[in-house]
Amino acid sequence: MNSASRRGLRTEEIARLIDEMRDLVVGQHIGKVFDACHGNFRVVVGSGKSRRHLLLSLHPGTSRLLLWSDPPAASTVPGETATQMRELISGTRIESVDQPGGDRVMRLILSRSGASGSSREWIVELFGRQGRMIILDGPSRRALLVSGRGGLKKGETYQFPPAAESALQDRATVPFDPIKVIPVEHRGGEAPLHSWLFDRMLDRERTHIHEQRLLEQRQQLRKTLRSLTRRIGKLDEGLQAGARWQEWQRTGELLKGNLPLLARGMESVEVQDWYQEGTPLVEIALEPDRTPMQNIERCFRKSRKGKRSLEVLGKRKEQTISSRSLIEAAMQSIDALIGADEIDEDAVERICERAIQLNRSHGRRRQRPKSTGGGSGNVAEKRRFKRYRSREGLEILAGSSARENDELSIRTARGNDLFFHVANRPGAHVILRVERGTNASPESIEDAAFVAAYLSGWRGPGSIPVHWTEAKHVRKPKGFSPGKVLIEREREFRVTAREDGLSSLIPQEPED
Repeated sequence: MNSASRRGLRTEEIARLIDEMRDLVVGQHIGKVFDACHGNFRVVVGSGKSRRHLLLSLHPGTSRLLLWSDPPAASTVPGETATQMRELISGTRIESVDQPGGDRVMRLILSRSGASGSSREWIVELFGRQGRMIILDGPSRRALLVSGRGGLKKGETYQFPPAAESALQDRATVPFDPIKVIPVEHRGGEAPLHSWLFDRMLDRERTHIHEQRLLEQRQQLRKTLRSLTRRIGKLDEGLQAGARWQEWQRTGELLKGNLPLLARGMESVEVQDWYQEGTPLVEIALEPDRTPMQNIERCFRKSRKGKRSLEVLGKRKEQTISSRSLIEAAMQSIDALIGADEIDEDAVERICERAIQLNRSHGRRRQRPKSTGGGSGNVAEKRRFKRYRSREGLEILAGSSARENDELSIRTARGNDLFFHVANRPGAHVILRVERGTNASPESIEDAAFVAAYLSGWRGPGSIPVHWTEAKHVRKPKGFSPGKVLIEREREFRVTAREDGLSSLIPQEPED
């Protein structure tokens, strides 16, 4: 819609509406208040042959109080605002209708029969970005009900805007007679301007509401589009990293062929690159806290992962690009509807449903917490094991509860890892991470056994037996209580007390 169609009623139009309304509603009693379409309100005035209906709207650009000649059946249960309006103005008598100060304000002075001096003021402000309806206590001018635009709270004293207190300040530069806008054949009847504006402002309001729906859906689609664009960027980064799989493969082969040159603690090593002409010397970075075999396996693992990722990430990128195209097409459809002279309601409904579906299918979804064994934990909690490093540099994981012990021993541990548990008493399950094809040193086994004894509450003196075995020999038969497992081929290690406790094993922070 253009900007002209968004403007509200002019002061001259409001003055004419009040003149037409005055003869029809002054002296009548206000009946019930009902909810109407688009969040508006319908107010019954008078009874019998003199019954009239008023439509009150506070929507941006279409705020109005108009006579409603043929209202539909009202809803049986009024909403909160309609109920409050019933309590405050139903049964009152309309004493006068005016336009304070000639501003874009309509005021109805109401009196309540049977109560001396009891009065109300029903004010409808038709200026600003959104209209506002206020019901005042007559003597104190204290706000009893405020609906629409903010700036005034219930219980505060109301004052008319400065323009209404001084004089007309919203006059057109050229004298404007609203009745001349109406075609001659429609100027008859008891309230011609009310009748002429009613359908036109209702259509404008309906168009504006549909436009707002479209803009809201477009905003959501725009967020989804940004999310998909970021996803494509990350997939491109993953594809670039995956394309280096052959480089990692060659690096692993070079390290494997020069194994005697490697030692734990080295940050880099120079080797001859027989994959290049002339076999030049190249420097290869190493992880100093890893063993030579662990550094070699790290290269091969990155190579395998990169090779696998090329196909997987390629498919994901194609799907994401396709999703982005659908989002862009939906946004173009919304732009076409917003720019149209008239909005097709069926088309608005279809495109909004389509936008909601696209946002649900392709938008950013929050990961729901995964339960552990029927519990209510989340992913971060499942991985929040206590972590240590043995003197050899191997990772040691320990559980701190029965369910965490199950998660660690049954679901997290790999077959070649070693399982530790203090003998003949409850305690923490401990896993020593051991890479496939390698063996743990006696020092690492001693450190993991000490962790199991220490976290089970043992502090010495003397020694205590700890059972250990490969993780593949740990089972949890059906019906076992949380934290209880069955181990086979167990061996025993006698742990002695240490003065420094666990401080020498360097606790590690949990990984995300």
